[in-house]
Amino acid sequence: MNMAAKARWIFRSRRNPLARVSDRTERRLLLVLLGVVLLSAPVAGLLGGQIYGQQRDQMRIEQATRYPATATLLADAPPQAANPHGAPYGGAARVEATWQGRDGLLVTGEVTATRGAQAGDTVTIRLDRDGRVVTEPITAGVAISNAVTVAFASWFGVIVLCGAVYWLVRMWLDRRRAANWDEDWRRFDTRSARS
Repeated sequence: MNMAAKARWIFRSRRNPLARVSDRTERRLLLVLLGVVLLSAPVAGLLGGQIYGQQRDQMRIEQATRYPATATLLADAPPQAANPHGAPYGGAARVEATWQGRDGLLVTGEVTATRGAQAGDTVTIRLDRDGRVVTEPITAGVAISNAVTVAFASWFGVIVLCGAVYWLVRMWLDRRRAANWDEDWRRFDTRSARS
């Protein structure tokens, strides 16, 4: 059945004398579920906008409270690993390093450095107000990516849920139609046998 025929089937008149109750039920369910999917798209967009706002606020807080510092590695990082084809992978490792805190004192601790880095190499780290090593602040690109992902994932979830409901109801209706069809044949056979 092509798309035009499906669209006609969905929207055709309810007065079709050949349409069974189960056909009308299936058509109504499909229309309701299509409405749910279409109405959930703006809701998913609003959810994505809400997530973006939260991520943007977190980004501003992190950018205001995380400060860059330069750490000097005290030990060699583990060597770069290679896959069976010889290509390097596994880019980061924790390594002991020293850096100057905001108060001017030297601090020693573990930082993340690229594999293969040598003792004496420097890496840029981020410190919070208490001088603890923290991750890089969220960027605008990450905030947008997270918001779009949440919006599409929530809308896709609604689509999958509606598709599953339609499929389950359709299976149940098909079984009912087959049982009714079998009953009609059984009645027809008993009439034929009497003749």
